Amino acid sequence: MERTGPANHQGWVRLRRSDGLVRLELGGEVDALMEQALEHAVTEARTGDLPVEVDTRSVTFMDSLALTSLARLAVGHHTAVFVDPPDLVRFLLDVTRLGEVVQIRETGTGADATAST
Repeated sequence: MERTGPANHQGWVRLRRSDGLVRLELGGEVDALMEQALEHAVTEARTGDLPVEVDTRSVTFMDSLALTSLARLAVGHHTAVFVDPPDLVRFLLDVTRLGEVVQIRETGTGADATAST
């Protein structure tokens, strides 16, 4: 399943289910123009009891509406794991304290790791 924002917008969201896991992938400018697609993807990701991985490695901008949607992933018994978040997303997680309720997993294969090699 893939949900994207308007065709003329640079942001995108994909939701994939496999191997007992839900993977939410975001890229480009994730902002208010993507609110409906992101809300739908987050709602679908929360159905069932599967763990959710959030891949934001391709995000170039994220606004507070997007962050609010992503915060819903950590409500109740759900767990959200942000995999290799870029500095921008890590900053937003820290400043909003959302980083205290989600997990962050560093794999060493993110954009920052490849840029430094």
